Amino acid sequence: MNPREFVEDYGIRSIACCFSGGRSSLCATHYVLTELEEVDIEKYVLFVDTGVMIPSAVTFAQEVASRYAWNLKVLHPKTDFWQYAAKYGVPHVYRRWCCYKLKLQPIFDFVKTLPFQRAEVLGIRGDESLRRQRKGFKEVGYDRRRGVRAWGYLPILTWSKKDVVAYIKENGLPDPPHYKMGIKETCMCGCFTSKEQIMAVKARYPEFFQKFVDLERKFQRKDWACFYPGKPLYARDVAKQRTLETVEEHASSPSQNGPYRPRRNGTE
Repeated sequence: MNPREFVEDYGIRSIACCFSGGRSSLCATHYVLTELEEVDIEKYVLFVDTGVMIPSAVTFAQEVASRYAWNLKVLHPKTDFWQYAAKYGVPHVYRRWCCYKLKLQPIFDFVKTLPFQRAEVLGIRGDESLRRQRKGFKEVGYDRRRGVRAWGYLPILTWSKKDVVAYIKENGLPDPPHYKMGIKETCMCGCFTSKEQIMAVKARYPEFFQKFVDLERKFQRKDWACFYPGKPLYARDVAKQRTLETVEEHASSPSQNGPYRPRRNGTE
């Protein structure tokens, strides 16, 4: 179902595209707003600055919105990540408190102010993970969570990674700069961040990374770590590793250099 059909069939009067700063949400947002350019409904682009977003993601969202004249709304959570994490620990795969408190709640609060019928646009692709495939996402569904009462529209649900890359190229869209750095998760909450991405963030954004080192000093328990890429990874230990040159090499061309391997020539 293309965007025009969706709006007409469901009587949509307001629509909010959720943009995370990644390629998939970029394509979904651009596709929907381009198709609806001449359609007279309220249109918004929502970017949630969780407080733990990599710096380039925030800048990228603002630059893209300005380039295409999108009605961008930068939202902020009521919960401060750093204060909450210091008391309760960072999120991880089996304890994802960040998803609702940092991302969904700000979106829900905004969407609830829009006129009916209203819709949320998400750049979810079914092939991105087994978890998403098992959930059985549908292209259109009705969201009643937390009193939102809005239609959910997933315009690129059946797209592949190749489709996304091709769309970006064919439409001349700017590629998110952090992808070239080897960073694909724009929110560094700790849930799905890999060691390679953590090292790349340390190399590219040392001041931002230092916040995680400082956070570990404030934890209620000394055995808590800031990152959990399969097992606990302490920011203080990563900070001690002198591997910036190697990481930057890997981040600039990950497909050629392969997975990150620490050097064993006494530089660690």
